[in-house]
Amino acid sequence: MSEKNEIDGITAQEIAEKADISRSNASRYLNQLVKENKIIKNSGRPVIYKKKRKISTDPINTKIKSLEDVIGAQESLKIPVQQAKAAILYPPKGLHTLILGETGVGKSMFAKLMYNFSISEEVLEADAPFIQFNCADYADNPQLLMGQLFGVKKGAYTGADKDKVGLLKKADGGIIFLDEVHRLPPQGQEMLFTFIDNGFFKPLGETSQKIKADLKIIAATTEAPGSYLLQTFQRRIPMVIELPNLEARTLNERYKLIEEFIKNEVQRVTKDIYIYKNALKSFLLYDCPNNIGQLKSDIQLACAKAFLNYKAREDSKCDILKIGQEELPYHVKKGIMNLPENREKINDLIADKGNLISFSSNQSGDLETVDKEEIPDSDKDYYFYDNIEEKINSLEKSGMNRDEISEILNIDIEKHFQKYIGNISKNFKKSKINKIVGEDIVNIVDRIFTLARSRLNRDYDEKIYYGLALHLKRSIARIKGGEKIYHPKLNEIRINYSKEFITAMEIASLIDQEFSVETPLDEIGYLTMFLTERPYNFHGEEEVKKVGIIVVMHGSSTASSIAEVANNLIGENHAVAIDMPLEMNPQEAYKKTKNKAQKIANGSGIILMVDMGSLNSFAEMINNETGINAKTITMSSTPQVLEACRKAVLGESIEDIINSVQKIGAESYQQEFEVSSEEELESEDRSDKNFALVTACFTGDGAAVQIKEILEKEIESSLDIKVINLNLLDQEEFETNIERLKESFKIISIITTINKKIDNIPSFSASDIIIDDGIDKIKNIIEKEEMYHKIKVSIDKHLKNLDSFVIVEDIRDLIKETKNNFNKTLDSGVEIGILMHMVYMVDNLLTGGRTVKFDNLAEYKQANKEKFKEIKNIIKKLERKYKIKITEDEYAYILEMFKNN
Repeated sequence: MSEKNEIDGITAQEIAEKADISRSNASRYLNQLVKENKIIKNSGRPVIYKKKRKISTDPINTKIKSLEDVIGAQESLKIPVQQAKAAILYPPKGLHTLILGETGVGKSMFAKLMYNFSISEEVLEADAPFIQFNCADYADNPQLLMGQLFGVKKGAYTGADKDKVGLLKKADGGIIFLDEVHRLPPQGQEMLFTFIDNGFFKPLGETSQKIKADLKIIAATTEAPGSYLLQTFQRRIPMVIELPNLEARTLNERYKLIEEFIKNEVQRVTKDIYIYKNALKSFLLYDCPNNIGQLKSDIQLACAKAFLNYKAREDSKCDILKIGQEELPYHVKKGIMNLPENREKINDLIADKGNLISFSSNQSGDLETVDKEEIPDSDKDYYFYDNIEEKINSLEKSGMNRDEISEILNIDIEKHFQKYIGNISKNFKKSKINKIVGEDIVNIVDRIFTLARSRLNRDYDEKIYYGLALHLKRSIARIKGGEKIYHPKLNEIRINYSKEFITAMEIASLIDQEFSVETPLDEIGYLTMFLTERPYNFHGEEEVKKVGIIVVMHGSSTASSIAEVANNLIGENHAVAIDMPLEMNPQEAYKKTKNKAQKIANGSGIILMVDMGSLNSFAEMINNETGINAKTITMSSTPQVLEACRKAVLGESIEDIINSVQKIGAESYQQEFEVSSEEELESEDRSDKNFALVTACFTGDGAAVQIKEILEKEIESSLDIKVINLNLLDQEEFETNIERLKESFKIISIITTINKKIDNIPSFSASDIIIDDGIDKIKNIIEKEEMYHKIKVSIDKHLKNLDSFVIVEDIRDLIKETKNNFNKTLDSGVEIGILMHMVYMVDNLLTGGRTVKFDNLAEYKQANKEKFKEIKNIIKKLERKYKIKITEDEYAYILEMFKNN
């Protein structure tokens, strides 16, 4: 094709005219080329045929020819590069090499660079073979795997009707790269070790003839060095090179990788690509568990979305692609949240760059032009830019508008990249939970959910994944130990969830084969519960809904600006803004706020983040008029709005969000109440009620035990905290057990496999504990209890008539009730101040002390009639319990503390 035809394409009629053949023959030849994946065609009329763009699929651009040019050669890869050179140059013929590293760190690329180095140093001939073989591709068929590697003698097995040369022989005189070598079966390992030791091997079925080959083996694995396979390999392979994961590499290296990958896309799409600085920061800082391979795929996904937006724009005069937060995958957007602790490093790296950073074809230091014919066509599904353009044209012809087209194609793009990015959350889960339950349990859980998705046509979130993994570890141990497993609702489960029960029986068969056990029927009942469409329904749980955030502030654009910043940083349009220009009256602002609250309320409540004045009362008014649980955070700043949005998007409760926001910029009041020494604290005869952490699962003896072990290992405290396991199979019984525990313990939190909630006790799921910040949250709760414990110890010797350990808890309960009734949030220091005032008030009244008069009491009562009545009703509990008479003046002082603090 001419250059123009290559870009615009050509029709069968044009080919027929140029070649002087019939149109039908031209069409037949062209379609044959399409079948052979050598050209592509559109789906519209007329049919246009185009030459395919050929691209590379290596983790790092194929133009990297030598070890010295690899990104990080003088930084994190300095030692691996030196080791690789030593392995190739070691006399007389180099060393076999084992490369260790996580998925996606670039092991395949590194092996190819070692081969290139061998050629450049004339250790190998220029035409020496480089054979790449992934042992995992045939792991389910060991015989076929060994046949591929060592070759096959005719008649070795059914279907072996001729001799077949193995890859070891094909690599003679060069290098064979064996990826995922740990997937070799034991027999294959022994055959490979024989070859390493003696220089010869026998094909499958061969009894006498030995085949010799002179080659170097580069093997790679994701397995830890301590496994049996790797110990055996390390005895025979002297050079072991470990490649660092992306997290261990420098920000400068990650920047260069990002630059390289974006420039690759510039060549593919033949457009300049620009990236906003905040989007670049997200790429630099996000958690990327699948390493370089995932980084590349995430960048390609962003570029594909940018291309879609470019093509869908009405005004296409701007001939560039732009990548902002909107184009980033959600898990990448969250990288910007890591900016505070990395700000200095980021500034050192990109401070001199503008807000929109160019990766164009004409900038200095850009990649040289590459002949597309030189780039291997190894990825048949990668020509998504052509496909996007064709689908846009086709959908436009069908009458769809641009917004509809963008929505449809965004879904297609996400699906396309899912196979390249992989199930990121799943891989992340595996890397974390492996350490807790072991790889064998993780592998069987993967197989279980694969089967369940196939049979039941539904997906399962990571809470269920974690819950089942922890449950199975304990259950299998119990079965092997001969312990009885009992399911009290087995018949009910079997009748009501017959499809799930049948699938669970299949799953039990998998478990039996894998672990050499016999799964009892009662355990199948528990497995069924994990497979139901809504496992939460067993316990009355509902899906967590997000608390709404409304920013209302004076000024023509103050609220909008703050909300925009917060939304951009968290990567989700969660905060809603209502601007109140100075000329707008409060009634109009309130009406707008109430309407917005009614639109976004979903049962979880809303938080109004306001600056001052009349806006402070909006939440209470909304609550009274609509019944929506509305709270106010006054004098709100941008960091506070950002924190509220971040917590809301994560599904946190309205109370947790408010508490977290209040900590921003808050002063610490703990120092004032610290005891003089640890010995004084330990010598106290009286103490708090015992504390408890409750862990629960279906049996009380499965996942709950695993969670307990994690908590006991991770949490240290000066308080006496007991971890108690419960069974949550029966909801009513579980709640009864919690109430009984409350008589003897103060329950700090409840941790279950399904995030079961009880009253106002903080609750967490197994996944919160294992991969999220659940442990940190529990530690924060414990730290707060430790602070109050120190307060109790500190003030006890100053109280004449009270037990500080009792009165402090009584007043904490009253303060909590008042805050809820008043829809009020308090700074932690203010809350302690109110508590101290009320403690000494009660102690003073018990000794007959005098009360300070409140100025203009009558007028104050009249102006705050309803609130005054409410505060009296709450605090009268103190009067009844401690047999005291609290004066009207004291009620006024307490009310004023809550109102104006």
